[in-house]
Amino acid sequence: MVDIVVAMNDRARDLLRQHGWEPGAVLGSGMEGTVLGLSTKAVAKVWHGRSRSDVHALRRFGTALGAASLAVGVPQVLELLEDGDLLITIECRVPGEPLRSDGIPAPPLVDSEDVRLLGDALDVLASATVSPDLASLPILPGDRPFDPAKPFAVSLAELAHRRFQVRPELLRREVEDIDALVSAVLARLRALREVPSSLIHGDLIPANVQVRDAEVSGVLDFGFMTTLGDPQFDAAIAASVFDMYGPRARRSEDLLTQAFLTRFGHDLERYNLYRAAYALITHAVYSPDGADGHFAWCAQMLRRPEVRSAVLDPANS
Repeated sequence: MVDIVVAMNDRARDLLRQHGWEPGAVLGSGMEGTVLGLSTKAVAKVWHGRSRSDVHALRRFGTALGAASLAVGVPQVLELLEDGDLLITIECRVPGEPLRSDGIPAPPLVDSEDVRLLGDALDVLASATVSPDLASLPILPGDRPFDPAKPFAVSLAELAHRRFQVRPELLRREVEDIDALVSAVLARLRALREVPSSLIHGDLIPANVQVRDAEVSGVLDFGFMTTLGDPQFDAAIAASVFDMYGPRARRSEDLLTQAFLTRFGHDLERYNLYRAAYALITHAVYSPDGADGHFAWCAQMLRRPEVRSAVLDPANS
C-alpha cells in the first residue's frame, strides 16, 4: 500500500505541473489522502481512498460548508483534477497551525488551552447553518451518506450493524459477549430521544484543528464520519481520539469529557453509547484482519466497564 501511495503522489506532482501548479512539501498524509502545499492560499489533496463520486460529493459538500456561516476557515474545493484513477482537489489553504501534530511520541497530557480550543472548534461546528448538502458525503469510504430525514441515532445503528456484519469474527475473538453487546447498542441507539441536528465533523483530532494567535482559525479534513446529527457524538469521539495510544490517553480523555459535559450540558451515558457505536463502526476500517492499533483500541473500548454499563444497564434505557 505504501508503494502504491508513493507512486500515486509522484503521478500527482506531474499532473499538478501540467495544470500550472508547482507542488511543494507534504503538509499531511492519512488513510484518505496526501496534502501538498501549493502556495500561501492553496493546497492540493491527492485522494487515496475515495471514488470519483465521493470526490464530487466532497466538492458539493464544500460549497455547502462555505455557505454555512462558520466563523473560521474551512477547506473549499477550487478545482478538481482527474487522470484515470488519480483524483486531486485544489483547495483553499486554511490559516493557522495544528493544535497538535500527528505522531508525537508519548503525547503530553491535554492542558487547559487544548481543552478550550477543542471545545471552541466543537462550538463552531454546532453553529453551522444547516443544509441538506452538509449530509451529502459518504459516511465512510465506499458507504452511503446518512439520510438527513432519518434520526441520526437510527442511521448510526444501521451503520454499526452493517460494519459489524462485514467481519464479525474479529470482535468475537476479543469480546466474549459481543453479539449481545451489539444487539444492546443497536436497541439503545434506536430508542434515543432525537435532538436538533448540527454539523458533525466525525474525525476532530487535534491535527484537524487550526490555531492562530491562541484562537481556532480553521477546521480541516472533513469526510470521515462527517454528516448532520447529534453534536454529542462529535464531542464524545473528539475526547476519545484526542490521544488514542499515548501513556496519558485515558487521563486526557477524562479531562476533555468532563470539560465538554460541563461546557455543553451533555450526557455522559450518551457519550459512552456513542463510543461503543464508534468502536463497532470503525474497528476494521483501517485493517481487514484487525492487526492494527485502531482495532485493539476499539476492542478495548467495548470492554470498558463504563461503556458496557451505558449499553447493558437497564437503568440507562
